[in-house]
Amino acid sequence: MEQERALREFLVTSTKGLGVSLTEQQAEQFLVYLSQLLAWNKTINLTSITDPFEIVTKHFVDSLTALSAYKFPSHSLVVDVGSGAGFPGIPVKIVRSDLRLLLIEPSQKKCSFLHSIVGALRLEQVSIYPGELRQYAAQEPHVLADVIVLRALRFDEIAEPAAFILKPTGRLLLFRTERWLDELTSQAFRVESNHDFVLPMNYGSRVVTVLAKVPSV
Repeated sequence: MEQERALREFLVTSTKGLGVSLTEQQAEQFLVYLSQLLAWNKTINLTSITDPFEIVTKHFVDSLTALSAYKFPSHSLVVDVGSGAGFPGIPVKIVRSDLRLLLIEPSQKKCSFLHSIVGALRLEQVSIYPGELRQYAAQEPHVLADVIVLRALRFDEIAEPAAFILKPTGRLLLFRTERWLDELTSQAFRVESNHDFVLPMNYGSRVVTVLAKVPSV
């Protein structure tokens, strides 16, 4: 009970540092997320991190840096590529319930967890695609994304299909530990901005790079 109270306070304080004020319900959702993640992690490799405070920092707070880096349009479709255990998509969805969320994840075991946690958190307008981005992009028809978030995969591996499923006015958010330069970007994207964050408890830094699509000639 004491640890739960400490975790709640740490979560609320840390997110407030990003300009995110959690409601009691949202804080409770994050604690449910944490407990379910730890429970499932005993049988499925969802995260190498087992310390609850480190999970809050490196998964929850880290994911929410996206909301400080970019103003997500109201009711927009967010596509989380290589979602894994739901980062950064689900933390963003908890705070911004108006957003529609598509989680793309090829691992069937991780998809099982995603279905379970979406139900446990009672999240609406969340769908899960059990495959890779290229497979999703090859489907007809597919809905174009307003925002793509990429935290666990290499940008050069998904740049082409990402550009294909992103609206002309859409943005791609890259989670990295260093700034992304235009010369590293594919012909389909340009760097719009880089945003630097220092994670709580000396757990390192995060750079969220916002990429805009280059208009096709």
